Amino acid sequence: MGNRSIGYEMLRQYVRFAFWLTHKRIVVAGRKNIPVGKPIIFAANHQNALMDPLALSCTNPLQTLWLARADIFKNSLTRPALKFMKMLPIYRIRDGKENLSNNEEVFNQVTRVLENNHSIALFPEAAHSGRRQMLVHRKAIPRIALDAESRNDFKMGLQIVPVGIYYDHYWKFNRTLVVQYGEPIGIDGYRELYAENPQNAMLALRDEIRDRLFPLTMQINSVEHYAFYEHLRLVAGEEMAQNGSHGRSAILKIFWYEQWLMDRVERLEKEDPASFSELLAVTSTYDIQSGSAGLTEEQLAKACHTSGTKLVLQLLFALVTLPVLAFGLLFSFLPYYLPRMLLRRKVKDPAFLSTFFFVPGLLIFPVFYLAESALVVLVTHSLSIAAALFVTLPFAGKLAYNLLQFGKNLLQQIRLQTYDKRRFGKLVVQRNAILEILRRLS
Repeated sequence: MGNRSIGYEMLRQYVRFAFWLTHKRIVVAGRKNIPVGKPIIFAANHQNALMDPLALSCTNPLQTLWLARADIFKNSLTRPALKFMKMLPIYRIRDGKENLSNNEEVFNQVTRVLENNHSIALFPEAAHSGRRQMLVHRKAIPRIALDAESRNDFKMGLQIVPVGIYYDHYWKFNRTLVVQYGEPIGIDGYRELYAENPQNAMLALRDEIRDRLFPLTMQINSVEHYAFYEHLRLVAGEEMAQNGSHGRSAILKIFWYEQWLMDRVERLEKEDPASFSELLAVTSTYDIQSGSAGLTEEQLAKACHTSGTKLVLQLLFALVTLPVLAFGLLFSFLPYYLPRMLLRRKVKDPAFLSTFFFVPGLLIFPVFYLAESALVVLVTHSLSIAAALFVTLPFAGKLAYNLLQFGKNLLQQIRLQTYDKRRFGKLVVQRNAILEILRRLS
């Protein structure tokens, strides 16, 4: 399973294209930290079901073997597909104590992959959280790494690469994704400790992986006020990051500021409860009133920076691009809408929503586009026109979605600047009060 597969690579390129279509921005940092010619274990945070392994697999050139929860291998029909996608089961206590012994053979196979200088990946948390809260790390990665090195007299040069995965939203279409590859962790430094006490070596390595992973992730530790922290991130992230000192990437600037902000507000909650309560009260009022007005934070932020002249120009742009919007919606509305209509109510865990929207879409969109292109052949009797249409439709669909969101935001801005101006003025005052409190934290 460690050898390169042409079929796997073809599938990955298709998934990469789909990833580009379904995300607004994809930012990858630290790819230079991935060692060349050495065995690698990727250790990533896990918050968004299948989208997390896809995020890692689509942002580096390696064909990585994944260790996944054993229950997804129960279906005999899906087992060959999982094997094709370079996945092996790893058994937990919840899969039955009698099955834990199966991990020995899995670990032996993984060791052989690593001995051939290939890569594997698994999640230290062993489960996804669906929140910006890292779960307790397990010992699977330290056990695999130290056992493999021990069998080879600690001469493999095995490297563990921490990978931070961040989404600005977990299941909305056209979201932002940030994947950061951290500096690799060498295993040779654990040789003496492992010889003295393997258990202590595994625990120490587990803790180092966790500590290296934290700076690459967004962590909201508060349980009671989690929603408040999340909303504060949306209000202030992009707005306040413009004044930051980082300059490599606008998206990374926002991530770094939000990361700093979550940490600073958490300290405020612990050290200055009165100021924290003031910020909580102002933000809660703003949240309630903006929600009752049916406004998103994006719409309010845009309205705060829009002039009359800009509104006129945006309206002209919307009118000119209306045919493009209509074209994209005509061919892409059904394959986009149907999975969401059918699956949203059936998916109980929100962390699976993006997976159940994305994976069926890999098949549904091409089927619809082929059917629509076939209809064009029947009407025009031209294969070349149908072929051009088929190639164009994915791009037209994404463009139509962006234009539709642009139009919705524009209508809200016009509404706020005209007949709902009084309510907008109150929201601006509340929003500025929040930002002013946050500026005092700097």
